[in-house]
Order: sequence, then structure tokens, then C-alpha cells
Amino acid sequence: MIELILILLGASTVRGKWWIIGLVGLAWTSLGVFFFVNAMIPEIRVQPLYFAVPPAIDCLFCLLGAFGTKGGLRLLRLGKAAVLAVICAAIFLYPWQSGMIVGLLIGTILVVDALWRGTVAYMVRYTGWRRSISFAVIEFVLGLWSYIPWPTNWDGEVGADVGTLLTVSGLGACVLARRLQRLRPGESVAEITVRRAPDRVDLEDSAPASAPAKVTAGSVTIHVWTPTGALVSIRHGVSRYVAAFDEQGLVSTGHAALEAPGIYISHYPAVEIEHSRGELHKTVRATRENDVPGVFQPSYEAERADWCASTLQVRLDGLDISALARFWAGYRRDKTYNLVERNCSVAVARAIDAGLEGIFSVSARSPLFLLRLLLVPELWVAALMRDRAATMTWTPGLVLDYARALSYLIGLPKRLG
Repeated sequence: MIELILILLGASTVRGKWWIIGLVGLAWTSLGVFFFVNAMIPEIRVQPLYFAVPPAIDCLFCLLGAFGTKGGLRLLRLGKAAVLAVICAAIFLYPWQSGMIVGLLIGTILVVDALWRGTVAYMVRYTGWRRSISFAVIEFVLGLWSYIPWPTNWDGEVGADVGTLLTVSGLGACVLARRLQRLRPGESVAEITVRRAPDRVDLEDSAPASAPAKVTAGSVTIHVWTPTGALVSIRHGVSRYVAAFDEQGLVSTGHAALEAPGIYISHYPAVEIEHSRGELHKTVRATRENDVPGVFQPSYEAERADWCASTLQVRLDGLDISALARFWAGYRRDKTYNLVERNCSVAVARAIDAGLEGIFSVSARSPLFLLRLLLVPELWVAALMRDRAATMTWTPGLVLDYARALSYLIGLPKRLG
């Protein structure tokens, strides 16, 4: 989530403040270590009831926010509030069993997430997949540890789990602060969050960095062709976010494109790639042998005439069109298409980040705005979409929900006055 916040703030805002992020990361890590060590000492152990206060406050804000919204946004807020309410109720109503309940809950989340990350990394073989598997193994071990009452017989489980999560996130902030320190003049925050492929040339980054150009704000439209031709329920996660099988047994991944004034971003393979069930494990690998020639569609009208109208559209206002154009001018110098590393959704997601950067650079001067931003469920949804994309790749389904969450976030300064 911190990567998304830094993109919203922009390089000009955070470049000189990398040390603040580093100090916050160190403080966050120290707090995590304190809670972990504290949980092991019965005489001074912080009671679980105190850990329920922050999620209870967040739950209250979600409920209050739900009354002012409708449709999917209301369901999103109510859903988050329900999850937080269950956790708080378990701690408040059953304090003597809260350690076991939280331990089993956290352990299940960590184990499932580790299995997902490790399996996807092994199958897809994206850049840094071995490192991802190593992290997945560590996460899996931590998850299994949460199932075991040792060494506190569940009494310190809440503090130990909270301390572990804070320590991991704090160390991540320190690593990001180091990367921000090395940010070159003219380089965007979005560029340092991109997964790099060492066996390919990133032509959009090959030119020397220059001073940022004047911001030209405008609106863009995200077009998404879903794998099934309709909006699939979140309950069917694979069909919504990855791919769906048609009646011939072929895999459909959908398509994504971005339309802006004078710009149309749509990266497509020059020859249609047929994905059968039997060969799916080969075609989803981010290896060089799966590179194919690609084409860039000239316009949405041409693509609609050649294929069909997009299933869904999302409008994003206030993006930096000049930054988006600079990104696209560099990206399109290489037509290579790869189902994982360089697909239609990767191009659209990276373009969104390029245009999105610095959109909150003025509003973020207010500490109250930053606090409200952290409590908005859409920020967590957008961050979750980025995290899922980091574990495999961007897909049309991930781009769709990412853009939907951002469409609400972008209007936050106006709603807050």
C-alpha cells in the first residue's frame, strides 16, 4: 500500500523526504519487535483488548462511510466493517480465547497466501520468481507457527502476530526508503515499483532522465473486455481476475485498453495466441521463448469495429496526460508481447500509474487528509490489486477493479473539501 501512496504523492514530494519514510519504517519495525518480545513476557504483556481499539475505530469509520454511498461502494465498506467487527468481537467477547482465534485466523491467511504466491511464482517464472518463492516459504512457516500454541500457550498470540506483521511491513518501508534515496532527477516513483526483466531491454527507460514537464491534467477512459463478456462476480475469482475457459476448452484472458486525448494504449499479440488447457502451464511463463510480435491498436473505434465494444468502461479524471504520453512514447518503441511481462494490462496499469503520479501532491500537505486517505477502503482495494499483480501479472480483471478503486480515490480531495 505504501507504494501506491507514494505514487499518489509524486516524486517531487517524496524524493527529498526519503529519510522520513526510513525513520517511520524503523519506528514501525521497532514497535513490531517490542510487541513481539512483550508477548513473550507474561508479567508485562499488553492485553489483547488494546489491540482491538484500532480496528474498532476503522470499523466505525467504515460504517459511517457506508451511509453516504450506495451500490458497490456501500457493499465494500460494509464488507470491510464486517470483517473488522468479527475480529473485534472475538477479542472483546472472548478475551481468554482471543489468542487462539486470532492465531488460527492469521495462520490461515498466511498459509493460503504463501501457497498462492509460491505456486504462481513457480508456474509463471516472472522476474525474481526464486526470491518470491523464498519469501513464500518464510510466510508459510510463520503461518504454521500461528497454529501452534508454543511458546505462550496462545496467551501472547495476538501481540506476537501483530508484532510480526508490523516488523515485516516496517522493513519493507525501510527498503522502499532506500530505493527512493537513489531516485534519479526526473524519474518517477512508479518506475521504481516496476518489476524488471533483466533479459529484456526496457526501452521506455533507456533515455536519460530529464526535468519533469508541465502537468497537463485530463480525463482517460479504461476499456476492459472481460474473459466471459460480462462482469463476473468476485466469488468466481479465477474467471474474474485470471482467465475463463470457453466451450472449445480454450483459455480467454480478456483485454484492456486506455483511451486519452490523442492517445490510445492497446497492446495486442500480432497473431492470436490460443491457450488450451493442456498447454496453459507453458504459455503463462514469463520466459523469453514466450515472447511474440505485438501490435498497437490505433484507436478504440478501430478496435471496436474489428472486434466488439468493450464490456466495461471506467473514467479517471485529473490524470497527467503529458506524463502518460511520455510513458507511452517509450513503451511503444518495443512491440514485443509477452503474456506475463508485457501484455495489454501491464501497459494500461503502468500508464495509469504514470498519469496518476503526484495527483495528491497538494492535498497531502494536510496531515488530516493523509489520515482520511488511510481509512478509505478503496485505497486498500487498489493496493490489494497491485499486490495480486505483483505475485503474478496484471490482468484485465485486476486493472478493472484497480481503476474502479482509483476513480473514487481521485475525487477524495473534492469530497473532503
